[in-house]
Amino acid sequence: MLYSNTLKPYHGELSSGIQTAIQEISHYFGIIDPKVMLLDEWHVAIPVTFKVSIPSMGTVNSIDIRVEEPMMISLSLIKYPHIAPVILSDRMDFPKARLSHLYFTPVDKPAKLCLVRNSLHEWFSTIKMSDFLDVGGLWLYKAATGQLDDDGGEFDPTRLEGNVFFKHHHVYRYDVLNEVVVNDIRFVSEIPLALFGGGQLLKDGKMSDYQTNVHIPFIAFESVRDAMKTIQEKGVNSVANPIFTLVFWDANGTVEDQYLTIRPENFGQLKEFFKQRGIFLRDALKKLEQHGALLRRGLPIIFAVKRPRKVIGYNGEYEFINFHLTIPENGVAGIDDNTEVLIQGHIEPLSKVMAQYLSKSDEKPASLYIGAGSLGSKLILHDGRSGNLSVGICDNDKMFPHNQARHELFAGHVGEYKAEAIAAEIKKFYPADNTDNIVSYKTSAIFLDREFEKYERLIDTTASVQVMNYMLSKALPTNTRYYKAEIADEGALGLFYAEGYNRNPRMDDLVNLAHYNATKNESLRIWRMNDSAREMTSINVGLGCSSTTSVIADDCLSLHGGIFSRILSMPNGKVEPGMPGLLALSILDESKGFPNVCTEYFEVQAFDVLKCQEASGWEVRLMEGISKKLFSSCNSRSPKETGGVMIGIANYKTKVIHVFDIITEPQGSFGTTSRFLRGTKGLPSEIDKIKKLTGDVVGYIGEWHSHPMNLKTLSTTDRETIAQLQILNRKVPIPTCALIVTPDEILVFVQE
Repeated sequence: MLYSNTLKPYHGELSSGIQTAIQEISHYFGIIDPKVMLLDEWHVAIPVTFKVSIPSMGTVNSIDIRVEEPMMISLSLIKYPHIAPVILSDRMDFPKARLSHLYFTPVDKPAKLCLVRNSLHEWFSTIKMSDFLDVGGLWLYKAATGQLDDDGGEFDPTRLEGNVFFKHHHVYRYDVLNEVVVNDIRFVSEIPLALFGGGQLLKDGKMSDYQTNVHIPFIAFESVRDAMKTIQEKGVNSVANPIFTLVFWDANGTVEDQYLTIRPENFGQLKEFFKQRGIFLRDALKKLEQHGALLRRGLPIIFAVKRPRKVIGYNGEYEFINFHLTIPENGVAGIDDNTEVLIQGHIEPLSKVMAQYLSKSDEKPASLYIGAGSLGSKLILHDGRSGNLSVGICDNDKMFPHNQARHELFAGHVGEYKAEAIAAEIKKFYPADNTDNIVSYKTSAIFLDREFEKYERLIDTTASVQVMNYMLSKALPTNTRYYKAEIADEGALGLFYAEGYNRNPRMDDLVNLAHYNATKNESLRIWRMNDSAREMTSINVGLGCSSTTSVIADDCLSLHGGIFSRILSMPNGKVEPGMPGLLALSILDESKGFPNVCTEYFEVQAFDVLKCQEASGWEVRLMEGISKKLFSSCNSRSPKETGGVMIGIANYKTKVIHVFDIITEPQGSFGTTSRFLRGTKGLPSEIDKIKKLTGDVVGYIGEWHSHPMNLKTLSTTDRETIAQLQILNRKVPIPTCALIVTPDEILVFVQE
């Protein structure tokens, strides 16, 4: 029985991308009238039949794979093509229990083919639909011939502080307490005393340091007290139990120049300490008890000792002495002179102002980080630690044990979502600041849309083509700049990109330009040539689970991350008209044994963007200077035609051709007033050299020739030549691109 027979036809609207995909599927399988079925609320399915070459002796181990195998191609109604299709079996009796490289599915759901070891979506972002379907057919053939398990013959499981005399520390901002004491802002007029709100932190299930955050004036006391009682009673916040901190000072402003080498150890000594400074402590505590200010038995008490000079490191003359008193169950009346008093140390909490000062950092723009992996986590925390409290973090991955080798998060966060964990950690840095604008998005960037409008910087550290393609498809606010950072050549090279004004140059211009610049830059050349011969390392992270990664030491990755962070800290990041794009390299050379680090920066001017004249959907993006070269060649050879070939790269997903150079009149070329015959002598070797230097990424990408007589269309001969080139180019495959250069215009013609 076919699973598709249980589905209903889909009658809703289909995006142009899905319509194109269905056409490609139909063409591949020779289906004249394809059925589009509603698989679920978010997907449609197209039933197809794969023809499988079954061995004459039958399938291996009698696996029930058939010559004509009914399958379904599932497409996301919302996110295709940014989410890959899925190939499902259309047979209820498909032998999924006997086959590896299948995702787990319930008994009543169709078998789901695992086509690639890692991200299906990342893989699909680099190929055509026909390539995808080819791999699906190959999967079935391998299943029939016993070749699915090709991982070295191994079975492939289903994919699924610290002074000991201190009792903790008391964390508070000196300047907050100092301002209240200096200005003699009292809770009640008869006692030099102020109340502050805070809590006691919970650490590893036990009460830890006290933290004091804000001054509570008498007028607001009752409402704050009641709110704190509610939190305490209901257990709303188990991380910081609310408490009032008492801060006393000498009303006479007596200056003490002696160090307090002997401090109270019990309540009798503490009473005497306060009495010598004009305060009767027990009476003060009784009055506070009557007001309901002693919420918990543990009570932090601070006394401000006035010193003859400014306290080192702080902008004030007061030294704060921190005590901790435990009140008996029967309250203040139960305190005797032997009740223990503990000393607490003071720690200044990190504040936004302090962070900016310590980091020599100015106010930073709101930034969204796409990717919170090893590199992303370093950039995010650099930004957070420098006082940026407008940070978004987007990542849908969890923290696994092996991530600890390079990630900024520690073992306590294993099993948590990286984005949420990093956001929570940054918020902990700033207990006295508003951190509402530190947010996490526990999702892939391709599911974000309006969120981009909140940020002036988008920093992509995913090294993902899928994410980049999605970002290219988004219309970003004019004041938002898109950055991308990645590590290459096993840590020898860091690449950092920043788009120009109005997204020109665009990110794909910059990324592809880095490949082309291997023809001119030694570090890039080494990377591209190494990369062409390198295979990604697959590490086992669990039974049946693996991860493709680059083997790079944490210090190496941190080195590049630090350079990238410094670039992001530069003051010229504001988007302004005429702003060029940026390609920056951080280079680590260890070839002579001792690390040698250098950086290189290239400003990249806007590309010329030309649309296809015949509505093919393709566009050509010419690097700065190419148009000038083309016009110069046209005019210098006029009235004769001239021409040559273009050097660049094409992207079928975005339908963009990037042109980085041209070759004019290869040997053997001949032009007249009405025709140009492009020669070939020496051309293949010249192009092969470029391909080799760029790691087989950049090469021949099309033809160009001039029409000096201003014919602004393709001639009959031009169309015949294009038809011939199409046959050859489809074997590569690349689109067939022709540029016609007139005295005042460049015309683009692209055919697939």
